[in-house]
Amino acid sequence: MHGVVGWCRVGRSVLANATIRAACIAIVVALSSSTTSAAVDEAARVPRLVAPGVISTPDFEYDTSFTPDGKTMYFTKGDPGYNRLTIVESRLVNGRWTQPRVASFSGIWKDADAHVSADGTKLYFISNRPADNSGTPRKDYDIWFVERSGNGWGAPQHLPAPINTDGNEAYANVLADGTLYFEASRAEHPGIHIYRARPSANGYDAPELLSFAGKGNDINPVVARDGGFLIFASRDRGGMGQGDLFVSFARPDGRWSDPVNLGGTINTAFGESAPWLSPDGRRLFFSSNRLAGPVIRERPADYAQLGRELRSNENGLLSIYEVTLGDIRKLDRP
Repeated sequence: MHGVVGWCRVGRSVLANATIRAACIAIVVALSSSTTSAAVDEAARVPRLVAPGVISTPDFEYDTSFTPDGKTMYFTKGDPGYNRLTIVESRLVNGRWTQPRVASFSGIWKDADAHVSADGTKLYFISNRPADNSGTPRKDYDIWFVERSGNGWGAPQHLPAPINTDGNEAYANVLADGTLYFEASRAEHPGIHIYRARPSANGYDAPELLSFAGKGNDINPVVARDGGFLIFASRDRGGMGQGDLFVSFARPDGRWSDPVNLGGTINTAFGESAPWLSPDGRRLFFSSNRLAGPVIRERPADYAQLGRELRSNENGLLSIYEVTLGDIRKLDRP
């Protein structure tokens, strides 16, 4: 750009020509616009807090899911010890997210991982609520769902075997063809791993362990609407911090590619988890416990500064971020 500007400034005889002058202005404006556009695009690829002070607050927040129109968001609020977990919802009104409220089906038991089905007719979540109406909470988490009823949701329903077991099942998401992806701890494959269950006449076929499963734990799967790729979290595959986000790509034979780290733009020295995709698949939402400033201060903090740090949006508790994905398929390594 500097060369073009310099050329346009060479001599009064050049600039005196109105045609050349107009062309120069057009070129400079176009290049400036292109540079600005690139800067804006690059900024969009830097993770940012979602609606600071409304969605992302100094509290402990994670999980994100949206209705197909993108106008209602569900996420989990709780405490770092996962003792109190509640699903809340917020609506997009005039371009702003409203103050969250507790979802109609939550507020008593430990509920989390609210994920809306691809067609918007069901919402899946996990809970320790009893399936036998005993009033005694379960020791593990099971997957439940509610169905759309008017403008709200119906009564929670418990997914039967072979999905739910006496182990933990969590982070369910369902594709348009009814295929269910979720994480689970199963005795036959110790640890926490990602499974796929295809729909059948009686509910679901036996869950299949995804092909990239190893000895380490893989959690929090979210699959693209077209089934082409899957993003998940792991702290056992190496990486940059306490837990990173990875992507795996579907193969024609039903297998999945070796996972690839999403890289330093998204992953940090802290922990990233709970990925989800916007309805159009262009934005990635995830949770992170990253800090706003350096861990080691340049000078001693006074009590007021300490309070500001501990009550900031990026205070070491999980908060919800979003980032523009770009062409994630460039990471595929056939």
